[in-house]
Amino acid sequence: MTQVAATPSSDPPSPAGTGGGPAPFPGTIHLNAFQVLMRRWTHLHPYNAGQVMEVTGEPNRERWKRAAESVIWEMGLGVPRFDDEETQVHFAPATEVVIHQSEQDIESFFNEELNRPFAAGDMSVRFCVLPGRCGTVRDATSEFDDLPHDQRPSPALPCGAPPSKAVSHYFALVYDHWIGDSRAMRELMQRIFQRYQYPDKTPANGGLPPLKLDAPDFKSMFRRHVGRLTRWAAVRESIKNTWRQRNGFRINIGKPLNFNSRFLYRELPKGLIDKVHRVAKSNQASVNDAFIAVLAQTMGEFTAEKRAKRRHKAFHFRRDQMGVGTIVDIRDASAKPLDGIFNLYLSSYTVLLNKPEHRPVAELLHEVAATTAKVKKTFGTVRGFWALVMARFWTDRLKKWPRHQAQLLHKAVPLVAGISNVNMTKSWADQPREGGGAVEVPQVLDYLRISPTGPLAPLVFTLTTIQDRLSLCMTYRTIAFSDAGAMKILEDFVRRLSAI
Repeated sequence: MTQVAATPSSDPPSPAGTGGGPAPFPGTIHLNAFQVLMRRWTHLHPYNAGQVMEVTGEPNRERWKRAAESVIWEMGLGVPRFDDEETQVHFAPATEVVIHQSEQDIESFFNEELNRPFAAGDMSVRFCVLPGRCGTVRDATSEFDDLPHDQRPSPALPCGAPPSKAVSHYFALVYDHWIGDSRAMRELMQRIFQRYQYPDKTPANGGLPPLKLDAPDFKSMFRRHVGRLTRWAAVRESIKNTWRQRNGFRINIGKPLNFNSRFLYRELPKGLIDKVHRVAKSNQASVNDAFIAVLAQTMGEFTAEKRAKRRHKAFHFRRDQMGVGTIVDIRDASAKPLDGIFNLYLSSYTVLLNKPEHRPVAELLHEVAATTAKVKKTFGTVRGFWALVMARFWTDRLKKWPRHQAQLLHKAVPLVAGISNVNMTKSWADQPREGGGAVEVPQVLDYLRISPTGPLAPLVFTLTTIQDRLSLCMTYRTIAFSDAGAMKILEDFVRRLSAI
């Protein structure tokens, strides 16, 4: 990948509250079970995720640099320093935030970034600007800055739009997933974008307050849904999950230590999400329930021949159910508000369906909705989090056998696919376009999220909705799916969703 680092400005930024430089966070942060598990996974392969904004206009990397540095310095985020067991971390101050530049498209960029590790001494986040769908990443602070605007060369517009049209660019964040969940990263991106939009806006004069790294104790925030015997809860939830998924179909993974991932992106037809919403509501289900049902149908069709040919072994469970997992943000179940806390509060639940490829969507929707309703009513996702405690325990016990580490979850709780779904309608990324002034204020045109695969799921669909727009990012393990097979799954999912 061709990358260019932003040149440090001659006048370093002075973020509010930092005294003109980075503000080190003085405390030690205790990682929760999922974060520790992710740290273990990074020893097998990078467990990276991404967030992307498409922003109007040409990118000003120096302006992005000042915005990112001011936000990161305020919150005290820096270079992570772990204890020997990697269960605690503190941050050394970051002296500089680099904004890279690439001429790659989004798919090519993340095909590399999902598999590129964060080196020791690096921050656990990295930034890059890339060409938008209707422009290039020619830096606004380039060698043409001294020329009048009417004498500067017109940017190339690969979409065929006339040069008079404003170009766009992508601002991408790649992060080592243990450091935060999608919600934390969206709040980080929001603050950086606000500084990019309005460089003079700080918390002192109307900007968003800094994110907080000092997260409260995890157990105390969620114990009320689990009980005081958390160790027993971990054993109980682990056994329950393993038993529930005893019939879950396993995607064939011939080389379990090969975690190489690839990425596909599609912007689905406008208005499709509205149709999905109407169908879901008419069946007393949620939009995510509809996504699960359609994905189960897709994966059922894709695996039908293999399941039919698979010989059943005596005294073994039949593994023919489609297990689709959903990643869930559990902050709202906390005993105290966790707004503005930069951390990771994720859990998941699994829906298992029999032969979904032969069943109508309405029937599947009712079954999925009944399962998810029970999970929500009983705070099953919070209790299910404690199963990750046991996953972390066994991962540590298998430290000398990385192959068995890599297969642990695939053997015990197999999934054919996972889903991460977020609706950003009426959020900060969905605001009316501003204009009419002497200088046009940068605006967000679209927002994408990219999820990792890793030991948890061999394929993940990440869906993001803004108004009538629905974007789909799909990541998959190349050892489990060929490029042609992955494309077939993507196209079949879109076809089935469009025909819902």
